[in-house]
Amino acid sequence: MTIQELATEFALPTPPELPGYTWRPARREDVPAIHAMLIAVDKADDRTAAGTLEDRQREFDDPWSNPEADSLLAFAPDGTVAALARTFVNPKPEGESRAYLWDEVHPEHRRVGDLGEFLLSWLEARGRQRLQATPGDLPRVLRVGCQDNLHDRMALYERRGFQAVRYFYKMRRDLGQPIPDMPLAEGLTLRTYSPEMDHGTLEAFNESFSDHWGFERATQEDWQMFFVGRSSFRPEVTFLTLEGDRVIGFSVNYISPEDNARHGIQEGWIGSLGVRRAWRKRGVASALLCQSMRAFKAEGLDYATLGVDTENLTGALRLYERVGFVPVKRFITFAKPFRET
Repeated sequence: MTIQELATEFALPTPPELPGYTWRPARREDVPAIHAMLIAVDKADDRTAAGTLEDRQREFDDPWSNPEADSLLAFAPDGTVAALARTFVNPKPEGESRAYLWDEVHPEHRRVGDLGEFLLSWLEARGRQRLQATPGDLPRVLRVGCQDNLHDRMALYERRGFQAVRYFYKMRRDLGQPIPDMPLAEGLTLRTYSPEMDHGTLEAFNESFSDHWGFERATQEDWQMFFVGRSSFRPEVTFLTLEGDRVIGFSVNYISPEDNARHGIQEGWIGSLGVRRAWRKRGVASALLCQSMRAFKAEGLDYATLGVDTENLTGALRLYERVGFVPVKRFITFAKPFRET
């Protein structure tokens, strides 16, 4: 579908006419060029979000977003990707229907024709259409987010009526410091992840995070694509806590040699740490966290890293601070209520 057909069929804003620039929806063959742009954005903005090319290729088929209708690329005169927009909407929302808006502009093209302004206009229009089409009468909202050092982007969001609604930390812990010994309570066991534990771990994940702000339940497809299917997923340093044969806690962990080399740091990521509600306040999360750090250290890493909602009601932030994690970056989620047009 051409950009003209896309704009006509979905009544979307038409891209600005910029000499030498071309526009069209993203295709699978564009993923390497998109990844190259994201690496440039990471470097300019002091981020670590580009990930690996393998992951970008797999995640291109995200079930929440049809690239032909829900994405837009700008190509510079030299054929490189200058800008990207894409919307994501859960096809089976629970409690609230959300359109997540993703916009990126290559640092070399940020002063060309107000690309950022146009991308947000396009994303809002497409996001509103997708929310309009969601079934039922759930509350609907548009969401965007960025790191808090991106002042121009934050100002753009605020000018367009988005308001900051939540803050998140990226936290890091020096593994050269002593790691506490946190034994499990009697009757609980600790083991590493293996594929036969996949279903039970996914069930524990969905139950553990069901009371977290903005949580969307993961399907088996989501689980495989974004959690245990990622190139950096490391089952041998991913830990589960069991009572009998039931998974009641988990620490799903990642190590990316590619990312570490690119950013000049040897770190492991504690991607998802959770405990079922009935087993909280019994030291399960502390034991999983410390075991993960010990495993990272045994792998020769220097740091453990994780992300946390600063208003997490389970006390996760306090736990991380107690065992030596400190904030190194802050991210902001902005939201704008959906209104019928």
